[in-house]
Amino acid sequence: MIIYARGTAIVEHRDSGEQFEIYDDELDWEPVGGDDRGMGPETIYEALVEHEELGDLRWTVSEYPVGVENFKITGVGVHRVVEDFDYGLEHEPEVDDDDPANLRDRFKNNPDWTKALTRATVAKYLVDWFHYFYEDPANETPYNSREGGYLYIKGGPYSAEEELRENFEDVVPEDAILEAVADIQGNGLFDWAPSPRHPASIDFYEDAVAEDYAQEDLSFEEIQEIASEGRGAGLGGEEEKAAREAVLEQIAALKDNLPKPASHGGIGHNHPPQEFELQGEELKEAAESLDEIETELASDEPNVEAVAQKASFLRKAVGWVAGKIDTTVDEFCKSFGKTLGAAAAVAVPAAVLALPYWGKLAVLLGSLKEWLLLALAL
Repeated sequence: MIIYARGTAIVEHRDSGEQFEIYDDELDWEPVGGDDRGMGPETIYEALVEHEELGDLRWTVSEYPVGVENFKITGVGVHRVVEDFDYGLEHEPEVDDDDPANLRDRFKNNPDWTKALTRATVAKYLVDWFHYFYEDPANETPYNSREGGYLYIKGGPYSAEEELRENFEDVVPEDAILEAVADIQGNGLFDWAPSPRHPASIDFYEDAVAEDYAQEDLSFEEIQEIASEGRGAGLGGEEEKAAREAVLEQIAALKDNLPKPASHGGIGHNHPPQEFELQGEELKEAAESLDEIETELASDEPNVEAVAQKASFLRKAVGWVAGKIDTTVDEFCKSFGKTLGAAAAVAVPAAVLALPYWGKLAVLLGSLKEWLLLALAL
């Protein structure tokens, strides 16, 4: 239910006989009281107009039970009501779309409904709209501890008042905007970041996805060629170091699961080879590549070109395994997903530890490429 008021009220001064017009946009309805009664709560709404000549004028509506107009009273003191507003309770208009993103259109396309809403109700709509599109930067915005501030990489910082004024100043009352701003900033937060639903965030993530696809198109051989042109520009950064530690943890977990080479030139341990087991030169090259990558990553200044070269050898080993199930290397690796990203924690997730060695190897390839891109600042 909403409170509506339409038309113009005319009130005559008791002493002078002068008639004054009160316009419906002067009414600002607020809940002022009510009690719990037999059929539920009663809510009393009041609109107060402080008139220079007539004094305090009040229009009151009671809602009891919920959704029903109980009574309404016009109070003009000693003066006389010549003509009153058409006012009371009515059901809110049904809208096809109650998405917060379309709130401006709802206000603009339903002016009578908008005008009938109390200031507090309009403010609540505005607050909900704001939190739909904006969020505390502590949620996802990176923080620069050295400089002591957030890095608004997706846009911002945004001001609640500026954003509300820009979007709603021409369709809702000024005081509703200010009330919404006070509510939004009530916890002391004045700078806001875009939420994942904000157009700036959507553009940012779309650009990032496009960039990721472009980076995924780089082969280890191409990365090796880029690395041969100079030292990795991204070495030493926090993200690079975290990614390096993650890769080292994955290598340690993978090495524990690698098949053991046959000790007598035949089938190891007198058992037939497992379907996907690396054997012979493939197994030897994979083990040596892992050792060399591990050595480089454990050093203070890894040789990025050497890591890229050894990663290409590992990719060939994955290709050998993938061929056993008649699939491409890329599809084989994607089937295990990018379990660890560039900013992953050092500890290897249990989901990775539970994989067979070829799954660990596929995940490692993805993590190695992410580290190489970070190390080269690509």
